[in-house]
Amino acid sequence: MPDSIAGTRGRQLVLAFPLDSRYRFEDFVTGANGEPVAALQRLRTRPAGFRACLLVGTPGAGKTHLLQATCRLHGALPGGVIYLPLADSAVTPAALEGLERCDLVALDDLDAWLGDPERERALLALYQGLLARGGVLLASAAQAPAAMTGHYPDLLSRLRSFTVYALAPLDDAGKAVVLRRLAAERGLELAQPVLDYWLTRGPRGLDALIAQFERLDVAAMAAQRRITVPLLKAELAL
Repeated sequence: MPDSIAGTRGRQLVLAFPLDSRYRFEDFVTGANGEPVAALQRLRTRPAGFRACLLVGTPGAGKTHLLQATCRLHGALPGGVIYLPLADSAVTPAALEGLERCDLVALDDLDAWLGDPERERALLALYQGLLARGGVLLASAAQAPAAMTGHYPDLLSRLRSFTVYALAPLDDAGKAVVLRRLAAERGLELAQPVLDYWLTRGPRGLDALIAQFERLDVAAMAAQRRITVPLLKAELAL
């Protein structure tokens, strides 16, 4: 099921977290992140056995994109794959029960569960189950394991054994590619002088730039205008 959560061994998991159709490897602007991208793409060709990887990066670095792209690429694994955003309040410790039967489990924002004993116990149980069955555990976090704190030293010890990939933020050229792609999806064009002005004066984070683009898209549609430097100045006060 390439566009949805895959079940374990034919049993559909009742969780409403479909994969975003935009989050594919071919749509990821790699920049300086060639090593983690290549490692995630090779998961199926590596020797069988338990593996645990953690993607660390700031908001907008591409953690969610890469987790979902990995699930999509390896969705045909016989035991199934699953993606869960742990920062979503709908995901409870009970949602992790039985997931050790999956071949690949991807947990977004794993550090959102640290500090809660019940959630930490669920994470530790999932780790132990996947270890015993030889599955793959992928996760993302805002900080490296060495900086994480929690109630259970055993869990923190397991997290520190993960293979860690620190995602580098995109440079301005990479951000321009993402913004142009978003504009093209809406039938808009971002001229180079507009991008140069925006990226020089706008926020550094990609998430903030995308939020600004959404404002510009609404403003351009309402005024039936192109996205221009005067529009940037008017809408974003740049």
